[in-house]
Amino acid sequence: MKFTARAALAAAAIATLLAAGPAWSQPGLTLPSRPDAATDKFSTLDKTTRRTISMACSKEADEQGIFRGKARGKFRSACKQEKAAALTAPAPAAPEKPK
Repeated sequence: MKFTARAALAAAAIATLLAAGPAWSQPGLTLPSRPDAATDKFSTLDKTTRRTISMACSKEADEQGIFRGKARGKFRSACKQEKAAALTAPAPAAPEKPK
């Protein structure tokens, strides 16, 4: 008798999990976007440019003696944003010549 009771309990558990599956995978839920995603110039660049900038910022951090930790992360993040902004900034307009 114990075997059939266990089998029935296992079958009920599996049926419950299968029925609840669609409730767990709600397609309408999305993760909130990053607050700086709209102004993030670095992520809009192509892969080779991002890699070049990232390597340059790592080299600058090494030269300044920032080898690991939060300080390095903050330095590299700020460095990458500055370099990306400099690359994507429009060229200054040439001054008009007086007539």
